[in-house]
Amino acid sequence: MISCHRSHLAARCRQRGYTLDEVRACIVSEDEATITVDETHPAYPAKPKPGFVPPVPTPPVPSSGPGTELSKLLKRFGIEPTPTCKCRAKAAQMNAWGCDECAKPERIDEVVAVMREEAKARSLPFLDAAGRVLVRRAISNARKELARATQAATAEGSDEA
Repeated sequence: MISCHRSHLAARCRQRGYTLDEVRACIVSEDEATITVDETHPAYPAKPKPGFVPPVPTPPVPSSGPGTELSKLLKRFGIEPTPTCKCRAKAAQMNAWGCDECAKPERIDEVVAVMREEAKARSLPFLDAAGRVLVRRAISNARKELARATQAATAEGSDEA
């Protein structure tokens, strides 16, 4: 017997091509949110439904990206976007490009140029080499964040019911 949230059984059904109504016979008891399921019952979705082809998992859309990660790094140094700077727009563009596009040398140079321009406008010292290091670190952090999100989504799909 398995006790779980109703949504977990529903997710397992979707993973294996069933509807909750098709497997209802394996539910032993239920209250408002928790159900008890007999996983040995023939109606339990232990295996994919015959003929069911599971969809190919797609990586989750990152809630973050290289631009967001660069903004986080700059914030550590006390550098935050102002209403008149190009920071937010460039961060959004970097997120849209994604890690691979941002890692291209011409994109790194483009981002560093915006950083240099903004540092000059704020009367801050700036070294291109330091800017490149920050951009590369932001890309690395975004890749790690995407890997964590992908791993969490994969684990969530296999841990249900």
